[in-house]
Amino acid sequence: MFARPIAHLLSRAVRAARLYSKRNDDIDLMHVPLKAMGVLTDFYVPPKLTSCPIRTWPKVMLRSLGAYGLSTYFVSKFKQDTRLKLRLFEWKELALERYMRTNKMFAAACSQSPAERKAYIQTQLDGIVSTEVKNSLAARAASFPLGARLEWNLKKIEKPPVIKVFQIIPDKDEVVALLQLIIKLETLQEMVVHGDNVDTKRTERLVTDYVVMTLNPYTDEMVFAGTLFAATPHQKLRPTLDGTEMAALFKFQRVCADIYRSPGQKE
Repeated sequence: MFARPIAHLLSRAVRAARLYSKRNDDIDLMHVPLKAMGVLTDFYVPPKLTSCPIRTWPKVMLRSLGAYGLSTYFVSKFKQDTRLKLRLFEWKELALERYMRTNKMFAAACSQSPAERKAYIQTQLDGIVSTEVKNSLAARAASFPLGARLEWNLKKIEKPPVIKVFQIIPDKDEVVALLQLIIKLETLQEMVVHGDNVDTKRTERLVTDYVVMTLNPYTDEMVFAGTLFAATPHQKLRPTLDGTEMAALFKFQRVCADIYRSPGQKE
């Protein structure tokens, strides 16, 4: 059922990753720094059915089933290629830890002096987030008001993390080298803005994020590469980005690295 779709989807979903290893035959993809890798493509992230118009439900259900089938295929290939244990629970926990640390350190950076904010993000999030995410966070921190302080608190995990997309990244020999996981996190968060001349403001909100994590399953190194949004009702299962169009890919990765963007800035 999924043989033909998988062939087409695989060609686009991992083409960008293969470029990392095929630019030079001597490059070992597992030695490419994870921080250099952004979100690979515009993956189909199955949306909540009730958020879509009823008339679109049949197609949305088929696409969601196709996405599930594709992830299942990649899980099978991962097991076959690596002979490693599939440790989904540990990876989800690690992703949540990376997500929490990123938010905490961004808030702490905003509370530093303007001259120290970029360096603070660079040092505190080294090995935690990708280079593009660092750049995006530094740009946002630079615009935070002088004299104000920011705190970020995780109040509650509303639902257990869920892996929505399981994507393999093969090396030049077609063997699984890395993974990219899209994990749905539903949390209750608190933001506190305060300062010497600033009225304290506390804001609590429910947040649903689809975080993209690049993982080396051989070493358990994981890097926060960015975020995506749930698919629109009319979004196709097949990614639209072609890994050979590098300018478009890099632009897309920079957008996804802005983890605080609104859905109106959809990639």
